[in-house]
Amino acid sequence: MIFMINLTQREREVLALLSEGQLDKEIAARLDISIHTAHEHVRNIFEKLRVRNRTEAVVKFLQMQPGVPAGLCTDGQ
Repeated sequence: MIFMINLTQREREVLALLSEGQLDKEIAARLDISIHTAHEHVRNIFEKLRVRNRTEAVVKFLQMQPGVPAGLCTDGQ
């Protein structure tokens, strides 16, 4: 999907952790970064993916995964 091209490698890592239900403090611990930095990555992901929350970001993440059946994750279009 085209929207993933704009994400940095670190943002992709953070997005994958978001899809596991990780909180900012858990993401920070896993990636050995500060909570503030983790939060900034999450905020940047929201902006780049044009979403308002973690759930919407994870839906977009799942849509780009190979093997996700068509229609399982829809964006209302």
